[in-house]
Amino acid sequence: MSSDWRQAGTPPGVTQRIFLVRHGETDASAKGHCYGKLDVPLSERGLLQMADTADLLAPLQPTAVISSPRIRALDSASAIARACALTVSVNEAFAELDFGDFEGLKYEEVESQHPDFYAQWMARPTQVTFPNGESYTAMAKRVSQGYEALLASGTDTVRVVVAHGGVIRIILAKLLCLQPEHVFRLDQCYSAITCVDYYDDTPVIRVMNWLP
Repeated sequence: MSSDWRQAGTPPGVTQRIFLVRHGETDASAKGHCYGKLDVPLSERGLLQMADTADLLAPLQPTAVISSPRIRALDSASAIARACALTVSVNEAFAELDFGDFEGLKYEEVESQHPDFYAQWMARPTQVTFPNGESYTAMAKRVSQGYEALLASGTDTVRVVVAHGGVIRIILAKLLCLQPEHVFRLDQCYSAITCVDYYDDTPVIRVMNWLP
């Protein structure tokens, strides 16, 4: 059987396949703002992006579509689920970082109102904890536990996880044994697809950050 991930079916020996998909482009009103827990809709372009992603994934016969609870991910996952005649299952573990008190603020506002914190954030983004929000460490633990539980929940399956750039970077960093400070070396475009095949407990990344 071909190992081309764009063909239906999986290579011999693959026990499960996970597609990691970043949600589509968000509405322009969110640009330059901190939004993790905050719900932001997809833009018109984002909707079109996810239609293309759904058209590519549908022939690959996913058995389940799992989504972050945020509306931008849910709407993206719904496009894929409709194309695959599936329903969306929500998993809170795959939510984006909670910016706490900074949710909805512009980056310039954070810089002017909290200059010391902002400087630390820009210099060491994985080492700060947002006021009344999360730290990267807490988020990474949440995402990793959710992903491990997902893997343990089934074999011989092809599942799609629709989430956020931060969530997918954490998963990939774990698979590639990257240190937290190197996580931003991994690009994640809107609507991009990453395909991970598992040979029992061994992951093989077939493609990363691929755009339809």
